[in-house]
Amino acid sequence: MNIPRSVCASLVMLVAACLLPAAESKLPARVLSILDVESEDPSGYASWIAEYNQIAKAKLGIDGYLRVFQTQIDGQKSGRLRVVVTAKSVAEMMKAAQALENDPAIVQNREHLRAIRQLGGRTLYQAVRFDGTDKGGSIYNTMAVVSDEAGYLKSLEQLRVILDGGGLKDARINVYRILAGRTDHTHLISIGFASTDRLAAFLDFVATSPQAAEWLASTAKFRTVVSNLTARDISK
Repeated sequence: MNIPRSVCASLVMLVAACLLPAAESKLPARVLSILDVESEDPSGYASWIAEYNQIAKAKLGIDGYLRVFQTQIDGQKSGRLRVVVTAKSVAEMMKAAQALENDPAIVQNREHLRAIRQLGGRTLYQAVRFDGTDKGGSIYNTMAVVSDEAGYLKSLEQLRVILDGGGLKDARINVYRILAGRTDHTHLISIGFASTDRLAAFLDFVATSPQAAEWLASTAKFRTVVSNLTARDISK
């Protein structure tokens, strides 16, 4: 079948037009896995994770392979632990996990962890906005159903201006979209600070700032909040 050159040219232009937005909206090179954990000994658990990280560092050359967060203000159960793994891609994350899976030292370490923990669900996320993180910091996480991701991400630029004007330039705004894992939300919005004091200042600001209240009201058309919590990094 012969296709006229004019038609071919139009198809090429159409394909290029379709690909252009995808290139412009390239996602940050970051995926995040969160494992929910219950433990009566958070400090001990964090210590065993620190040993796990030493093994991972020696084998893979990755610093801080696992990070442990403990919730503080949590509508479900305060004090829950969340173990976080990050990587540039799902393939890189899985490759690292497979390399460690049957390592004798890791297997032994896992036996100690098993004695002091109960595992919950695991969720995989893709970053759609990433400002960075602070080691040993505190975070405010919002789980939400987002109906217009592009619109919501654009609105976060307005929040950035509001926070900067309120003396909170150190706030790190990160947004993750669900990739896998059964959940009641589509996105995780995480606002982080280097310390609990700075997180407290953020919460006070949001509670009293007219600009912040106006921004929150304006985002109702983009998202429905499912739950939120505060947590701190207790990794050793």
